[in-house]
Amino acid sequence: MRLFFVAAAALAVATPAAAAGTDCSADVLTAIRKQLSLKAFRVEFSQETAEGEAHMRIDYMPPLRMLQTVTSPAMPGEQQTMLVDNRAFSGSGGSFEELQPQFTQSIVAEVAEALARPSKLEGYDCIGTVKYENQDLVGYRFEDKTHPQTDRAKIMTRTIYVDPKTGLPAYNVIATLAENAKPLREVKYSYPTDINIVAPQNAPVQKLR
Repeated sequence: MRLFFVAAAALAVATPAAAAGTDCSADVLTAIRKQLSLKAFRVEFSQETAEGEAHMRIDYMPPLRMLQTVTSPAMPGEQQTMLVDNRAFSGSGGSFEELQPQFTQSIVAEVAEALARPSKLEGYDCIGTVKYENQDLVGYRFEDKTHPQTDRAKIMTRTIYVDPKTGLPAYNVIATLAENAKPLREVKYSYPTDINIVAPQNAPVQKLR
């Protein structure tokens, strides 16, 4: 049982005096911890599969609560996976079964990793205020320099776009540096105030098949 997790790390805005190209890793580290101190937040992205585009929505309540909802042309409605501390559930249409311990352990490990507070971060540069998805956002970019390339279409980057009003991330985009390159993955962050992840009552234990 594999979940469609992405890194939950989010980045805060750099100080106004930071110039484009300045290393802002310290600001990034501070911001990740800020996001993880929130009561809850949401991550959304789409992923191509053999059956068509699947959409993932993951609600997190640190330190160890998660509700993942997946919709796909190959699935009969929404498929959900839930973690509430040391208990995991799977279901659809609001009906859940509690998962066996061997499945729960792997989900606990993945959620713990996604919500872990990093102690060190390097390599994020300020790119200044930019327009993205019709919003004025502050950008931070990490460029893969482990394998130097001259072809911009082969240079992989992760860019975090932050809402300067809240200091919270709006988008996390993986793409190449090629001009007008289509993102390989675009993750959207949001902060609904009504997220509440509670274990379902009287959920039967899933039978091994």
